[in-house]
Amino acid sequence: MLPSPSLSKAHLREPLLAALVDNALDGIITIDEAGTILSFNPAAVALFGYRPDEVIGQNVRMLMPEPYRSQHEDYLNHYLRTGEAKIIGIGRQVEGQRRDGSVFPIELGVAAVVAEGERYFVGFVHDLSERRRFEARMHELHAHRLDIIENMTVGFAHELKQPLSAINAYLHMASRLLKKGDPAEIEQVLENASKQVFRVSEIVDNLRQFIARGETIKTVHHLNEVVRTACEFTDSIAKECGVVTMVKLDAEKDLVLINRVQIQQVIVNLKRNAIEAMEHCERRELDVSTRVIDGHEIQVDVVDTGPGISEAIKARLFEQFTTTKPHGMGVGLSISRSIINAHHGRLWVAPNAGGGTIFSFVLPLADQHQKLAEI
Repeated sequence: MLPSPSLSKAHLREPLLAALVDNALDGIITIDEAGTILSFNPAAVALFGYRPDEVIGQNVRMLMPEPYRSQHEDYLNHYLRTGEAKIIGIGRQVEGQRRDGSVFPIELGVAAVVAEGERYFVGFVHDLSERRRFEARMHELHAHRLDIIENMTVGFAHELKQPLSAINAYLHMASRLLKKGDPAEIEQVLENASKQVFRVSEIVDNLRQFIARGETIKTVHHLNEVVRTACEFTDSIAKECGVVTMVKLDAEKDLVLINRVQIQQVIVNLKRNAIEAMEHCERRELDVSTRVIDGHEIQVDVVDTGPGISEAIKARLFEQFTTTKPHGMGVGLSISRSIINAHHGRLWVAPNAGGGTIFSFVLPLADQHQKLAEI
């Protein structure tokens, strides 16, 4: 229904303003020069938890925590005396205090109004709680992202260090062999170095996939072949260190759904750790084997004859930055366990009865992996 033409704009103004104040999303509070609350709109009721009759006639300080409560009267008197605004007409972020005593962040804007010869102040209160929660969440996500980047950087450096060290070792071997003039052996060493260069490329591509997709691509492979290839990456290093390696691929069923590069990284990590552990040992034997467990898992064992691992170190062996090496980064085993866990497998360590250490991991066979995906 349209208003009657006989109603003047002045008659409409008061109910229109009242409707605007009552339906405003922000709290609107009116006070006089003494700081006494004169009006308290529904949004202010929702913000502070007081009914209008509980605050009207009271000093507005009751809605403020310290130190704002003590400072408010000074601010008001200073403005009335000098006309210099510190909050009025400017706005600032402060804190409010609810009826239950809880404190929350607000953005406060204050306007000075003169009506019928009297001066009043209208406060506009905007709750910043949601914004602060959002900012805190963004800060948390940013910090988490930095942690991920840091961990990825450390892990990436660790994984690249292995093939790069191998390339360096192969080139030194090639240099020594050149003096002997054995073309066949030189060719083999350079071919091994070339394989390591290709492996660096695969590791980088794998990281790019993870950054682009948030995960790495898994395909079906024969784990025996993956283990054999990974062992070949470190055969020359084992030979240089006087380590005798025995590979026994006894698993008859060996199809697994894996990221081949990552599983090779795990095997290379475990084998290099074993080789380095036996550096000062008289007996240097390394066995790498596969076998099927309970018909639905395949187990890989890397067994060395080194000095073993103390119980103190063993308890936190798979934590980041735990290492027994003088110059180790302490991330290889942590990365390896993360990789195996991501493949629905398990990685653990046990003492070797003949002296030394056994690192083992299991992966579900491809048909079992399919069942896990369907659950």
